[in-house]
Amino acid sequence: MTLFGHPLHPLTVHFPIAFYLLGVLLTLAYLWRNRADYEQFAYWSFMLSWFAAMVASLTGLVDQNQLELADPRRDYVNTHITAGVALLILNGLLLYMRFRWPDVLSRRRWPYLGLMLLGTIALLAAAWLGAELVYRWRVGILG
Repeated sequence: MTLFGHPLHPLTVHFPIAFYLLGVLLTLAYLWRNRADYEQFAYWSFMLSWFAAMVASLTGLVDQNQLELADPRRDYVNTHITAGVALLILNGLLLYMRFRWPDVLSRRRWPYLGLMLLGTIALLAAAWLGAELVYRWRVGILG
């Protein structure tokens, strides 16, 4: 899937990364400064990250069809997809916890922070694998 000749997946992956990491930083700033607006912005950042990750996932699934079924790079693509799905699930659980318990950072702080850490690990794994696919294995490179 392209836009003006450029693959869409590489154009969309930066948004979930930026919004998720912003949510992490705002949550940590809330715990440090105890300002409610930081926590509110963190929630919306995680929300935007989840929607952006859905868009990136859909464009990535369409883009992966450009590889032949017997292509050995598919194993790396599948691992990248697994990390992306893990991020979607963990990000969704963060949103659910925040929606279910608005005071989650006081009542269920450690499970919430644990999920946030696991999401950060999944995000970094997906980003690293995506970079490997592009820069080492030349997946999605036109020409």
